Amino acid sequence: MVEPAVGPGPAALRWAERLGEWAVPQHILDQAPVPPWAHDVATFTVDESLDRDTTSARWAREVLPPSGGTVLDVGCGGGRSSLALVPPATELIGVDQSEAMLQAFVEACARAGVARRTVQGRWPDVAPDTPVADVVVCHHVFYNVADLVPFVLALTDHARLAVVVELPPRHPQSALNDAWRHFWGVERPDGPTDADAVAVLREIGLDPEATRSPRGPLARSVSDPAAAVASARRRLCLTPDRDDELAAYLAEHPLVWMSEVTTLRWAGEGTV
Repeated sequence: MVEPAVGPGPAALRWAERLGEWAVPQHILDQAPVPPWAHDVATFTVDESLDRDTTSARWAREVLPPSGGTVLDVGCGGGRSSLALVPPATELIGVDQSEAMLQAFVEACARAGVARRTVQGRWPDVAPDTPVADVVVCHHVFYNVADLVPFVLALTDHARLAVVVELPPRHPQSALNDAWRHFWGVERPDGPTDADAVAVLREIGLDPEATRSPRGPLARSVSDPAAAVASARRRLCLTPDRDDELAAYLAEHPLVWMSEVTTLRWAGEGTV
């Protein structure tokens, strides 16, 4: 079993420090109508845009038993990461803090005819209540985790065969950096990056495979202009009365989301 050093190492400290720079200034947060970090369920639902041929999906299926296997999806959302593995996966275990996300996950599993279990809560707090699986997947969650070492160790301990992580090369909200400057005069950070995440993994003795590849398609709702304005408004802590101004800004300055993702894979250590 990989054991962390006594106290976080330099790479883990650097990750936490750089991630902490993304905190929204308190005076802006105080007037925000809703929390800026919440997620729309529709963005993560399983629909016909689901791509079973992404690098992350292929890397996970490569290690799943061909006759079937279990997949633990940490930060599962509506299940896009794990439903892409059915088949050969025959049972999915979804972990998420959001009850609404887990409901969407259950509905997607029912449509696919695959067995499922759910665990509601924050990882790794709920790790003791979560079964070990053949493969653990965790997509687009790392940039929400300041204390990355215990998070990663719990992923590793819950995978019999492998852990497969997907993350963008830079913070997913980097596309809004110019908008933050425009609406608030606030400069946003440029880190951490996928390389910083890999450094943390290597610091605790893991040896991940890593590659970049084109990002798979997003759920249909992401392309809806009204939904895009509502999402940007929440992220930018703006009030609804500024929607016309925001829509005009977005029309003139379309958000450029990252076209690549990084996939990481390393051996699991779960034995139960």
